[in-house]
Amino acid sequence: MGIEMDRRLAERRRRVAEDRARTNLGRLLRLLIVLAVAGAMVWSVQSPFMSVDEIRIEGAQRVDVEQVLAEHGIHSGRPLLLLDIDGAQAALLEDPWVAEAAVARDWPTTVLVEVTERTPAVGIRLADGWWLAAADSVLLENVDTRPEGMPVADFTQLSSDDVPDDREAAGAIEYLAALPPQYRDGALVTLGDEGLEGTVGGFPVRIGRSFDAAEKARVTAAILDRGVEEGSIITVVAPANPAVLPPGAEGEPADQATDEAGDEP
Repeated sequence: MGIEMDRRLAERRRRVAEDRARTNLGRLLRLLIVLAVAGAMVWSVQSPFMSVDEIRIEGAQRVDVEQVLAEHGIHSGRPLLLLDIDGAQAALLEDPWVAEAAVARDWPTTVLVEVTERTPAVGIRLADGWWLAAADSVLLENVDTRPEGMPVADFTQLSSDDVPDDREAAGAIEYLAALPPQYRDGALVTLGDEGLEGTVGGFPVRIGRSFDAAEKARVTAAILDRGVEEGSIITVVAPANPAVLPPGAEGEPADQATDEAGDEP
């Protein structure tokens, strides 16, 4: 009987040992599978088959996009998955010349960069010199002299740091940028006692407050297209009711028919 009991105990120990060995083997196999998958993933990420082979840039003329990308680790041979896409895009948008920018991965080996640049529309004279300004009032570049062939906003009471928050400067830029090409050269806008005022096509123009500046420019051009007597003053303070004051007059407009200018397409 003692021998039979010993045999049973030995059999039980064997089965327990086998179960434990199978469990350990299963754990080892699962670990090996995880390590193999992880290794394959690391290899695929680092492999030339998923690394930058081409950087395609569209729309950039003034902006050094490649330098910005390089500063954020985006260059040939870099694993596509590890690229700082968001950082590079944000850096591009910090450049005043860039109106819009998009940086994206195009799997498996390409980086796409699309840039929309601002263009100089107005020259603006400020306390800290001449600047090129885009139509949306963003200052693009400080220049040595008055820009040729551009309309001018004269705001020497402001510095370049003041412009982003100044509505009147923004209105002047918007007005000048909205003028058609034939009236842009030589056009000037400044801030007077009663709001914006300037000269367009050789005629004094009363613009008033900065709101509806683009519409006021359109109406000004429509009035000039109809023909204005030499020495007259154009007023577009209310663009829906523009007027032309005759030479030497400061009161009633000479031509109420110019109201039609606000209705022309």
